[in-house]
Amino acid sequence: MEKYRSSMLALVLVMAVFIPAMARSASGGNAPAAENPAATATNQRIYCMSGWERFLPGDYYACRARYHLQRQHPHQAIHMLKTAAYWANKDAQHALGLAYINGDIPGIAANRALGIAWLALAAERKNADYVRDYSTAVLRSSPGELSDASKLYVKLGKTYGDRVAGKRATDRFVREVKPLDDAAAMGGNTAYISGLTPFPQAAFSLSRKVHQHAEKTFEGLQGTVTVGVLERIHAPTPALRERYEAGSPSK
Repeated sequence: MEKYRSSMLALVLVMAVFIPAMARSASGGNAPAAENPAATATNQRIYCMSGWERFLPGDYYACRARYHLQRQHPHQAIHMLKTAAYWANKDAQHALGLAYINGDIPGIAANRALGIAWLALAAERKNADYVRDYSTAVLRSSPGELSDASKLYVKLGKTYGDRVAGKRATDRFVREVKPLDDAAAMGGNTAYISGLTPFPQAAFSLSRKVHQHAEKTFEGLQGTVTVGVLERIHAPTPALRERYEAGSPSK
């Protein structure tokens, strides 16, 4: 059957967009835009900042998938994609769908029904590109393949669907970002997060960067808590100050 596009190229393009953004979020700098993201991602050595695993593990493990793909470790790349998918990363779910439909990643046998199921999960948030790829896969599939895909979608959805994985990811984010938010709300505090910040930074600025990245990661996710960007307050409440002084704001 006709292939849609290269699974490897799709993953390169996804990570070419994500990695520079992740680096800018941690450093606060403005990296120049690349004219050819796919070529840039292929040529530049990939570095995944471990500190993101604490807040947004889906994004971190998707980056690790790109890291292994660049080094021609296909099995490790697929394992990292599935880990990212567990944390509701739709880019990873989309890449898995293409990989199973195309069968163009070494060691990953083509499985059209499984690929369609992953593409259906990736399209949950109505990303136009992902909806298009899912719709195309459905139109080009037999009734038997669609029947199998439907069963696999239900099975995968119990672990990887937004209703479960999305809640898992947002719950983790809210829990892990709270100490940083508390420090930011105090005003004048600094925070250092191993693997994310090279040196202590203003807690408020760092919190805003983390929230801004989370908003992009969870865009389109329904039925979960809102992870909005912090707004500066004039003074902390006595209860907040007491809670902050009782424990460390961040690792």
